[in-house]
Amino acid sequence: MSIQKLIDQTHSYMQTASEDLRGLYKDDADAFEAVQWLINADEMDAAIAKIDNMDTEPREQIVLAIADEYGSGYVETVIGYEVAQ
Repeated sequence: MSIQKLIDQTHSYMQTASEDLRGLYKDDADAFEAVQWLINADEMDAAIAKIDNMDTEPREQIVLAIADEYGSGYVETVIGYEVAQ
């Protein structure tokens, strides 16, 4: 799944979520959008810091989305995470 698809999916979940979960989905969507913007701006140190500060599940989701879009080699060498094959 691409980063944009992850963002779109998270926004969709946000729309149908209960009130108490809606804020969590919004926070995740905002973080995913920030990572995408930072990668596009070639601000890799900031993108990596943003990813490192995410909760476990959204961090795993964005790392997998980056791997899908850029390849697992990119994730390992640039982002610093190992992606299981």
